[in-house]
Amino acid sequence: MFGAKGGMRFTAGGCIAAGALLLLCSAAVSLRAWFWQERHAEAFAAADTPSTPSLDVAPASRAGHQPLRGEALALLRVPRLGIETVVAEGTDPRTLLLGPGHMEGSALPGEPDNCIIAGHRDGPFGRLRSARPGDVVEIADRARVKRYRVESVETVRKDDLRPLAPTRTPILTLITCYPFDYVGRAPRRFIVRASFLEDRT
Repeated sequence: MFGAKGGMRFTAGGCIAAGALLLLCSAAVSLRAWFWQERHAEAFAAADTPSTPSLDVAPASRAGHQPLRGEALALLRVPRLGIETVVAEGTDPRTLLLGPGHMEGSALPGEPDNCIIAGHRDGPFGRLRSARPGDVVEIADRARVKRYRVESVETVRKDDLRPLAPTRTPILTLITCYPFDYVGRAPRRFIVRASFLEDRT
């Protein structure tokens, strides 16, 4: 009997230790993302104010530059929704832990074609659930601010590739998983489409 109780205590202690380790790992990931966001936000806070270059901030204002995966690309703001977050280059799992990511190969902000930015629904993009036509989206790089106006909000199946299709005019596509409160891998995608308004220097 004593041996059985000892085994149960050992198992319970192991479960507690494993749970504590998982919490610590989760906290470490969250802190890394927070520090990364704080480190780069100021570089884009005032697009018309020169600042000291950072080695991993994409010089998006330089013609022909193709940002590298993991670089801080721009600051995305949706004032009505209270979204203000730094966008990284890439949508791989590691990059998306830092914040929303710009899909490699899609247009850069302000360029003709489809600029695609994806983010986790448990991060800043969770606020997209309240997006509506007419909302203004601003994307500030190190040189200027690009402004878009939301034209449509919809949900599609996760295997629906239409939101990723190229376009002839500059548009912005914001993507996150849906339903927002779904546990596990969500079966749909929440799509916010916005048209280009102006490039403000």
